[in-house]
Amino acid sequence: MAVITIHFNSKTIGLATAARIIIPSAIERSEAPDYEAEYGKKGLLPVLWLLHGGSDNYTDWHNCTKVQLFAEEYGYAVVMPDAQQSSYANMAYGPNWLDYYLNELPEYIYSRFPFSRKREDNFIAGMSMGGSGTVKLALLQPERYLCAVPLASAVEVARRYAEGRWDRVPGGAPKDGKPSVFNDIYGCDDNPSAILGTNEDCFHLLKKAVEEGRQLPRFLHCQGTEDHTYNGNVEYRAYAKELGVEIDWIEAPGIHDWKSWNLYLPEVFKYIRKCRREIGAE
Repeated sequence: MAVITIHFNSKTIGLATAARIIIPSAIERSEAPDYEAEYGKKGLLPVLWLLHGGSDNYTDWHNCTKVQLFAEEYGYAVVMPDAQQSSYANMAYGPNWLDYYLNELPEYIYSRFPFSRKREDNFIAGMSMGGSGTVKLALLQPERYLCAVPLASAVEVARRYAEGRWDRVPGGAPKDGKPSVFNDIYGCDDNPSAILGTNEDCFHLLKKAVEEGRQLPRFLHCQGTEDHTYNGNVEYRAYAKELGVEIDWIEAPGIHDWKSWNLYLPEVFKYIRKCRREIGAE
């Protein structure tokens, strides 16, 4: 396999950014492989887009888990891009990360690596902030992904912010004349409810996609029962069911940490394979 770190200048966000990419082996192990024949195969690889959390960066999935081993076992490429602490949003006071993820990043990657563009070959997953990013991107571009797997997703943060539930918003309320952490992202500390009905509101995005009759990816939510995101994801799943959308679900004892995400990462790959086999892609 190959593990590649790329650094490049993005026109969308206006700065240099990075991604770590895992490409599984192209040949079967044997005593005397025909390298020319094996490496000459032109098949395009399925790809998992794996998103990091708010206090992490593009290296953390690779550094803190066995993702490299799973990529090799299942034969899926993995793209782990950077997003800083952006909530995968077009920030009020920062770069347009959402536009970057929707448009520039995939085209940059597809044009340079042997990765398939087909829906049945593209999947997205992420944890915490990356979990809500997973939901947002899967709902805004459902035609791109076969399945989406948010882990301990911050899917409820925008709603808690809008409700003034600062105990449920990372970083808490504005204090001592300083804005909240999320003001850089949402830009509406003075009117938090303005965030409702925007691309930062995952509940709104789900309803909109359903009303538009779009073909949604399959969803699997993975949750630690002691994780602070647990109740928000339970609420989101119930809301989805009201809209006629079934969300597959796995839970186990655990908090918001890498121990839990290491527990669920194998389930991400198993779920992808299950979804692909159901449509005859594997």
